[in-house]
Amino acid sequence: MAVRTKVRPSPTDEFPLHPAYGTLMRRQRHPIGVRGGPRRAPRGFALSDTDQRQVRATYELRMRQLARAVVTAGRQPGDATENLVGQLEQRIDALVHRAGFAPSVDAARDLVAHNTFTVDGGKVNRPSYLVQPGQTIEVRPDRQCRRPVAIAVAERAGGDAPPYLEISSERLTATLTREPQRQEVPALRDIPLAVHPDEEVAR
Repeated sequence: MAVRTKVRPSPTDEFPLHPAYGTLMRRQRHPIGVRGGPRRAPRGFALSDTDQRQVRATYELRMRQLARAVVTAGRQPGDATENLVGQLEQRIDALVHRAGFAPSVDAARDLVAHNTFTVDGGKVNRPSYLVQPGQTIEVRPDRQCRRPVAIAVAERAGGDAPPYLEISSERLTATLTREPQRQEVPALRDIPLAVHPDEEVAR
């Protein structure tokens, strides 16, 4: 790649460029004058268009978020479909909704982003955080009286809990006892979730 050594503000004027700026221009990965580069979704594995629409509607994900989860599941050892279920269902926003601490995944995402929950006593404000088996999600004591949490807990009282979650309504905690299976998630039970390499999906 050619390195510019002079800058020309006008057709008649020409000034030498400091060597430090030439080094910076040599390191950049995109053309001069272009701010940043294109952000591309991860590649390697994909779902069919129908599965993508259903999963995105269920978990309220952006296309890039789903593509990252699919590629990660495809690269992990074992069944790619079960790996994808773990990538989706072990997100803290999904588990908060399953535990009954939020009326929807979108509301759970907002609560997580506002430091409403802790995982094993540590603050977590990233909705895509993957909770591991044995970890406990807890509503912070100073946030338990918040209206969205109180309403969701009152509506959830007496409801059935997922078999992979151990929920305490008194302490407002939820412990992930093991990795969720596809047949245990009603939202994913009827979706094929066939993870294929990109070239197979394109056929």
